[in-house]
Amino acid sequence: MNIRAHFPQFVALALAFGLTCLALAAPAQAEEVKRYRPVVVQSGDNNLYPPKVLIVDTRDGHLWLWQERGKRDAQEGVAETQLIYQGKLAPGRAAGDVVSATKPRK
Repeated sequence: MNIRAHFPQFVALALAFGLTCLALAAPAQAEEVKRYRPVVVQSGDNNLYPPKVLIVDTRDGHLWLWQERGKRDAQEGVAETQLIYQGKLAPGRAAGDVVSATKPRK
């Protein structure tokens, strides 16, 4: 078998294989991008303080709160950035189900 004579076919086959692998990997990567959803939570009705962002893990139900501490227009900038784990959500059976409750402190 003369490899030089069939070289263009080998290149085309290798290119097709590589593009197929990339095409199959793209949906999996896109699914991971959709896994985490940000929800902006504004503090009050003004923009004096930076908004907080609730990050929702749509696959496993974990929640994080990302926030910056300090005034938005401060000369020295934002003092601190925090990422606080809020817990894991539990699914209910129907709308309005109480899935977890805490007793009030006395």
